Amino acid sequence: MKLLPINGISYNVTIPTSTKKCKTSMLKPEQGDTFTFTGKDLLKLSEREILNRVKESINYKYFLGQGTEAEVYRIKDSNYCVRIPYEARDLYLSDFTKNVTDMDKVNHVVAKLGFESTIMKYFEGETPKKYQSNNNERFKFQEKISKLPVKAYNILLKHIALGIDNEMKYDFSGGNLIVNFETKELIPIDFMEIKENSESIKPLSQMFSVLTCYGAKKNTELKIYKKIIDSALEEFKPNNIPCMDVELFDFESIYENILKKHSKHNLEKKMNKINGIIGELKELKKKEILDKSYSETLNDKISKTKQEIFAIC
Repeated sequence: MKLLPINGISYNVTIPTSTKKCKTSMLKPEQGDTFTFTGKDLLKLSEREILNRVKESINYKYFLGQGTEAEVYRIKDSNYCVRIPYEARDLYLSDFTKNVTDMDKVNHVVAKLGFESTIMKYFEGETPKKYQSNNNERFKFQEKISKLPVKAYNILLKHIALGIDNEMKYDFSGGNLIVNFETKELIPIDFMEIKENSESIKPLSQMFSVLTCYGAKKNTELKIYKKIIDSALEEFKPNNIPCMDVELFDFESIYENILKKHSKHNLEKKMNKINGIIGELKELKKKEILDKSYSETLNDKISKTKQEIFAIC
């Protein structure tokens, strides 16, 4: 579902390192981030009170946006919103449960109502779609994104990796990324199930696409490209378990994308070189995960890889 730009309250995430098949642990909001009223978080109220509050919120005053399948409303006096499919407009209160799956959690779902209606976290920020038709404002927005710390990009990457762990892919369109400059967060908000015969998933290229959608200035594009590469190479550091299988890091694809745009000479030669360098880095990281004696060599390799992959800039 593609939502219109929404505002809300963000949360900080801590993503512990996984030890099984390089999978990420679930993103969990830190305590204290949810809105409270009369001393209680919305989800700590009784089922009847929660449903009444949701019902009161299905009002134009709290309307956030709509897509092809559903509409979304802010739940009054809370940091949550409710997503209601059009066909469930008058039936959504038929059921309620706090039992959500890992796939639900990827989409920030905290509770379910009837007929596939859901209560989700509500995030503060802006989406790239807001500036779709205004070049000047969009360029300013993207330049601000390019100045966000690598950590913000790394958290976005971990969100995408979390989706992959749960057999879901990020819908990287302009309305599906919340950018919060105050908290320095990039939060994806729409994931869908990976089906058979789906196109191959390229997380780094997806990040680049959503962060530069609708067109960006060359210098801004290159800054964002470098931040994405930096955020990915953070996962390859010695003594760190990557947030996803090393083969899913599509350095080659994002490099080729930039190369075709900004350095059109000797494309084949440059791609052959970078493919070899990235291949060596990935193999070395696989060895280092099992044998820490490779750590120093890996550190040197990361530094040299960064030099080569940034040379295009």
